[in-house]
Amino acid sequence: MKRFFALLALLLPLAVSAADNMQFHGTLVAPPCTISDGKTIEVDFGNDLGVNKIDGNNYKQSVEYTVSCSAGYGLNNIAIVIDSTTPAAFDSSAVQTDKTGLGIRILVDNTAVTFAKRIAVADPSVPPVIEAVPVQDQTVNLTEGAFEGTMTLRTDYM
Repeated sequence: MKRFFALLALLLPLAVSAADNMQFHGTLVAPPCTISDGKTIEVDFGNDLGVNKIDGNNYKQSVEYTVSCSAGYGLNNIAIVIDSTTPAAFDSSAVQTDKTGLGIRILVDNTAVTFAKRIAVADPSVPPVIEAVPVQDQTVNLTEGAFEGTMTLRTDYM
């Protein structure tokens, strides 16, 4: 046992005294595509949402956005990605708002979104249709008041 520890003590300095043998390099470039010129996209549901009328269909709003790409990017080589750091626990396609029991479901071309999944963009001048619609947790009675939620919409390119 003493021999093992003595041998280990002799080999240990060899393992940590290796010379640098790896380098990192690259080139940073601006993203070739932008969403709505980098501006915040706001969807206003107004001030008259009935707490008893939120059913995943009422109050649906279009998300107005544009996709602009520099030369060389465009047809069939970009995608959009919708993501949320706060998905609703009661609906995996909804963003949780700051109002308990209220989420905003995101639809892309009439299909509930899967967060963080690439959505192909065949033509940036005609991007996929995105809609947002309030949904509620059926175990919670909604109360009156303002609400807010956020998500991320970004381009992904090859």
